[in-house]
Order: sequence, then C-alpha cells, then structure tokens
Amino acid sequence: MKSTKPYCIAKRTVWEAFQHIKANRGAAGIDDESIAMFEQDLSRNLYKLWNRMSSGSYFPPPVKQVAIPKATGGTRMLGVPTVADRVAQATVKRIIEPILDPVFHTDSYGYRPGRSAKQAIAVTRQRCWQFDWVVEFDIKAAFDQIDHALLMKAVCHHVKEDWILLYIERWLVAPFETEDGSLLPRDRGTPQGGVISPLLMNLFLHYTFDRWMHKTLPQCPFARYADDAVVHCRTREQAEDVMHCIAGRLVACGLAMHPDKSRVVYCRDSNRTKSYPHVTFTFLGFMFRPRQALNKEGRLFTSFLPGVSPNALKRMRHTVRAWQLPRRTPATLAEFAEQCNPIIRGWWNYYGAFYRTAMLELARYIDRKLERWAARKFKRLSRRQRRGLHWLQRIKSECPGLFYHWRVVGAAAG
Repeated sequence: MKSTKPYCIAKRTVWEAFQHIKANRGAAGIDDESIAMFEQDLSRNLYKLWNRMSSGSYFPPPVKQVAIPKATGGTRMLGVPTVADRVAQATVKRIIEPILDPVFHTDSYGYRPGRSAKQAIAVTRQRCWQFDWVVEFDIKAAFDQIDHALLMKAVCHHVKEDWILLYIERWLVAPFETEDGSLLPRDRGTPQGGVISPLLMNLFLHYTFDRWMHKTLPQCPFARYADDAVVHCRTREQAEDVMHCIAGRLVACGLAMHPDKSRVVYCRDSNRTKSYPHVTFTFLGFMFRPRQALNKEGRLFTSFLPGVSPNALKRMRHTVRAWQLPRRTPATLAEFAEQCNPIIRGWWNYYGAFYRTAMLELARYIDRKLERWAARKFKRLSRRQRRGLHWLQRIKSECPGLFYHWRVVGAAAG
C-alpha cells in the first residue's frame, strides 16, 4: 500500500535509531523524560515520532543547556536534546552518514566510523619523525561558532532529500533553555551534545580546513580530531607561515584559533639537537616530547614520542582518589578489583598504547592507595613502616591478575 505521507521514512530506521540512542544512554532533556521512561511506551512514542517526521510536522523542542567543567578549567556549555529528539537526529544521521563519510579527508579522525584517536596519535608520531616542526592548534568554541549559511551550503551540496534539509535547519535554530526556563535563540553553531552535531561539524571543517589544506598546503600533512589538529612542517619559517595562513582561513569562515592552545613546536630528538622555546605539544591526551628509547642495537637515544600527558594523569589520579579506597576497610581486594578494573582497563587500553612507561606513575599511585587500605584494615601492618608494601607485593605474587594494572606492568609498579 502506497504511503500518503509526503516524506518516505522507514519505520525500521526510526527503531534502529532508538536502539543506538539507548546503547549510548544519556541524560534527559527539557521534558525530564529518561530513556527508560520513553521505552515504557516505546511503540507509541516511536510511531508518533515517525508520523510527525514523515508528515513534515516535527519541530524540535528547545535544547536543555547544561554547564560541565572542562579538564583545563572553566566550563563548557552542552546542549542536551530530549530523548525523542535524539532519536529523530539519529534517524537522519543513519541516512546521511554513509553519504558524507566517504567525502571526508583521510586524516580526519574524530566522530567517524572506523576512525579513532589512537589512529591520529599513531600517524602523528610517525610524521614527527619525518618533519622537524609541528603547528599545534585548537579551534575556539568550534561547535558554538559554526556559520549556519555556510554549513547548509555544504549540506545541500551532498544531501538532496527535502525532509532532511528541513529538519537540519530546524535543529540548527532550536533555542537553548537555561536552568531558569528562559529561552536563548541561536543563529550560529550546533549544540555540542546533539547526536547529529559532530557529523555536521566534521562536514563544516572538511570545507573550512581539510579540503583547503589539501589544495593550499599539500606539502604539509595534518591530523584533525574534531576541533583539535596538528600540522607538520619542514622548517620553522614554514610552520610560522602555515600557522598564520590557518588563522586567516578560520577567521574567513567565522571561526577563531584558540590563542592559548596554538603554537609552533620543534620536534627535538637525537638527530635534532638545536634548542627552541617549545619542544612539547599535547594532542588528544598525549604529550609529544623528547623521550628516551632503545634503537635496534639496544642503545639508548632520544626520540620524539607521545606518552600520557600530565593533565590526563592528574585527572586519573583524581578519579582514583574519589574512590576513597583507604577508608573502605570492610571491603575486600576482590571487590575493589571488580569495581576498578573496567575503568583501569579503559585507561590502559588508551593511554598505554604509546610509551607505556609513562603510565607507571598511575600504577604506583593506585598501589599506594591499596597499601594505605591494608594498613588500616590490618592493624599488624600499621605498626611498622613499609609492611603494607611488603604485604601488597606478596598478594601480587599470589594473585598477579587480580588488578588490571598488575597484569600489564607486573612488579614494575611496586
């Protein structure tokens, strides 16, 4: 039977979109409806959403504005759509992502299927050995400053379905709702927190930066992850010129280079012995800097390598401290391991992928917390110094796989 709806949207696509939203979880929007509440009457809710989208009568509700602390200090404003609106956005994303993703540049790694931050770090490490200089830069408030007219021009170039263009335009102008209930109109940006926002930002930066770099500065390879990027150059003069050109290009497209997170860096190693003000940069939680390494003959030399950054280590120590392990004397080591191992495993799988030695500091920090727990739990261990350490080393030898970091670093963390 032929559908009477003006727009043809498969019901299964809407259902699959909900499954994606459910898997990613997320907070409630302005209607305070959680995913669990939405699921209580799932068939009716999905049908109502499909019916409105298919008829062109779907209007996104305001986006809940939420302030979250930034790792580097200050706050970042997130926009949290309602569950139904997230499903609607996911529906459109499932349709247009297979169209847009093949268009994107090879060295765009953020928010893309089959791409990861670790891939960006790996290719950047390789290029730091080949190029002497790096331009490190960050785009200031990229999500908030995207020009709607330029973005829609890019969207219309690749997407032809009228209903998709209609809803993307509506999502772009949907207002923020603040904590006091007031509405803030928007004429720029796409809410950081929206399901479709990362895809739209990638499309915008594809034309603003990626494609422009490929045409204008093809001799300077780059890696970009969302609004964070590094560009490799042969000389200091070239790097300074490239940084100036990129800053001008961003301004021309309505964006701005972050003044405190952008600079020219020298990739110093054993073959590059000159001294310059900046010989380190941080990219995706890894600090690139001169580090000791072994060559093929087993001799030490200085290489320019990524390792977990001090700020990332600080955040992980803060998380471990929040567990309050020394105070939880009724608990057992097995209970600690069950609680902590998934988080520790995630840290090691990411930050331990490059220069794992830099993660030993975190392993020692966790073990010191366990030592203090043992000294409080077992009074005999508190009577002499370092008895907690000896006890922990014995437990390690008896149960080396109990904690995840014991498995990967062994006695080195002691």
